[in-house]
Amino acid sequence: MRYLSGLNPVAKVAEVLPLVKRIDQVEKVATWDAVGRVVAKDVTAPHDYPPLPRASYDGYAVNSEATPGRFRVVGTVLVGQYRRDIEVKPGEAVYVTVGAFLPEGADAVVPEEAVEREGDFVVVKSKFEKYANVDPPGSYVRKGTVMASQGTVLTPFDVVGLLDVGITAVYAYRRLRVGIIATGDELIVPPIDPEVATELVLKGKVIESTASLVAWYIDTYMPYVKVEERVVTGDKHEEVRFYVDKFLENYDAVIITGGAGPSEIDHFYKLGFSGLRGFRMKPGRPTSVAVINGKPVFGLSGYPISALHGVIRIVEPVLRHMANVTRPPGSGWVYATMAQDVQGEMAQIVRVKLEISEGELLARPIKAKHHSFTEPETCGVALIPPGGTKKGDVVPVLVFRDVRKL
Repeated sequence: MRYLSGLNPVAKVAEVLPLVKRIDQVEKVATWDAVGRVVAKDVTAPHDYPPLPRASYDGYAVNSEATPGRFRVVGTVLVGQYRRDIEVKPGEAVYVTVGAFLPEGADAVVPEEAVEREGDFVVVKSKFEKYANVDPPGSYVRKGTVMASQGTVLTPFDVVGLLDVGITAVYAYRRLRVGIIATGDELIVPPIDPEVATELVLKGKVIESTASLVAWYIDTYMPYVKVEERVVTGDKHEEVRFYVDKFLENYDAVIITGGAGPSEIDHFYKLGFSGLRGFRMKPGRPTSVAVINGKPVFGLSGYPISALHGVIRIVEPVLRHMANVTRPPGSGWVYATMAQDVQGEMAQIVRVKLEISEGELLARPIKAKHHSFTEPETCGVALIPPGGTKKGDVVPVLVFRDVRKL
């Protein structure tokens, strides 16, 4: 069917989803290599973390009940050291750095700038409460907490949070594998001498860029998909069919760019696949999709902006479904409206949950007393100016969790 015989509403792409085969192969992946992978099994915290009180400030570990007072410095514990051989007794202190576990007998940290040093002693003039400048046990995460649910695409921020609490491996679906075919007798393919390319363009040739744009979008915004192969062909249908058949045999999906309109070329029409031909979208009306033995074949316009529209509206939702994605990644800076006040004299970076309300992107700060990314609801980080913000203020947010509903 040629696409002009009747355009489909974009929402009709949902009819394709039950026809495609979803990825079911699962791999155990080291967490540090898991960015862009789709979680196949809920990632749960195997223990409370931190397991012991942990310094959140450089300073002196003391027993809070002994403050204020004068303390003899009896040792040092640096981050990464596991010193259970040191015990803080009454009237003693141990120097600790950020991230270090507090020695036995200590439950607070007095910052360096809050003490007066007198040889081997420090003088603390103020009262410090229990867990002052300390991350208490379990403050990052409690045992059994779901850190990343099935279907989550792990971002660098997720990986940081998992590694911070000692989760070093996850179960993930294998990446979706895609082949892209750029078609057109008019195409010239870099690398080529720029001056020669200019001359050819002025004579009607076209430098291949549409399939490259499609591959870039996939690599940038769909890390759970791997473009395994990209080829450029002429307009001979036999050549196009050869690569379609090859890619259907070896990969999970095929994307064709060019030759999508109702002309004598119209590769998608000549392939003879039944499916959805053309959508009510502009640009990109010729965008098409068919499913062959559980594998989708997409037809996109040869014009870059039209092909991009087709990828976003049609290709991405289908591939997300195939890859088992329920919480996709986001990327880049946006402006969002603060949903509540944030107080503070200094400039801050605040973890936020993002939500869309009445067409407005709202950033809701997530309360946390530590410095890790262990809150599963976090969608991004907001930059708060010195002096804080009021509810309704607009701030820049670095988004790492997609809030779109495709």
